[in-house]
Amino acid sequence: MRLSAAVPLLLASAPLAFAQNVAVLTNLLQALTSSGHSRLATLAGQLNSTDAGRSVLSQLSNGGPYVLFAPTDSAFESAPSNITSNADLLADVVAYHIVQGNFTGALAKYPNTTLGRTLLSDPTYVQLEGNRSQVVAWAIREDNKTHVLNQRNDTTVSNSTTVGNITINTIDHVLVIPESLSATIPADNISLTGVETALRAVQFPTFNSTTNQTGSSSLFDILNSQLHGFTFFAPNTSAIQEASSALSSLQSNTTALQALFENHLINGTTVYSPLLSSQSYTSAAGESFSFTFNATGHWVTSGNVTAQVIQPDVLLPNGVIHVIDRVLTNTQSDSAAASSAASSASSAATESTSATAPIGFSATATLAGPSGSTQSSSSSHTSNAASGVVYAMPSFTQVMSVGIAILGAVVGGGLVFA
Repeated sequence: MRLSAAVPLLLASAPLAFAQNVAVLTNLLQALTSSGHSRLATLAGQLNSTDAGRSVLSQLSNGGPYVLFAPTDSAFESAPSNITSNADLLADVVAYHIVQGNFTGALAKYPNTTLGRTLLSDPTYVQLEGNRSQVVAWAIREDNKTHVLNQRNDTTVSNSTTVGNITINTIDHVLVIPESLSATIPADNISLTGVETALRAVQFPTFNSTTNQTGSSSLFDILNSQLHGFTFFAPNTSAIQEASSALSSLQSNTTALQALFENHLINGTTVYSPLLSSQSYTSAAGESFSFTFNATGHWVTSGNVTAQVIQPDVLLPNGVIHVIDRVLTNTQSDSAAASSAASSASSAATESTSATAPIGFSATATLAGPSGSTQSSSSSHTSNAASGVVYAMPSFTQVMSVGIAILGAVVGGGLVFA
């Protein structure tokens, strides 16, 4: 489809506000076509056939600043065919490539990351707290190239240009919408296969306040589909292996084992890596987390155990994972503090949030490192975390139970879903 044919398609049945800003989109389509993105420009014509697509186009034309991660024509050739043949899916995929806000000068160097909220908010693919839209994360790696993080294909930015209010970042792959925990773990057979086995072995009593039914779920199932908004510090496979004796000794102590894994979890709040050093957080067991950052990266402490974050911001539909190099063997708990933290998270989730700026701030290596910390268990995996090796799977459809929202407060030894 030629550019001249695409513009009338965009205008057909378009809202008045969109028609008034057709010049912005005409310039954008022209820039995409002339810079090797003719396939994306053509597909833009299809967006106007769905409500979601029209919403994306209308937002782009409102005059605000945006960052568009624009796949090349060859990137679309290697993408799954259902992306371009399904108008609704196409709208969601394109929405995930558009970040709202001005990111000039905000690009961080790994292990710092830059995160922004995209236009993707379809509940089929996004179940974050407070109906927040999904994010995308990117950073400059050691090769001095900008990489979109934790994608199945190592996605790099080859060129950036600005057209009006839109910054176009040319990328060499079509971005994959974050998938569930059950789909993400198999794609990361180095770091996360060990934690899946451990999470499936830990059971929690549960109560669904919508149906007034009690039951039992593994922590894996809870993180996979039952929580809307969480942060999990996932020990990598070698960390699980190193802690196998300690974990085995707790098999007969259900309360302690539950507390140990709850002390890897921030319940009801999705905390991306730039936010880790900005405030204090309480675990699902009611214990305090502390965070530091030094020249070697991010560190998290629970009790008297400190671990390094070796792979930040593994994005999920309903939360985020930060892969760490040690098991946080803290078995202490405070149910009152856990319940209070979950209640606060529930209240915060209802508050409006700005989507027009980078999430958090870019940390700097000026904070002191953790006292007595060691990198010995992470040395064999640090290169993997920084290499651009990727860990997501193609897009999915996830069925969520009606009425199960966030919370997950520790009440009477179990998790409550409100």
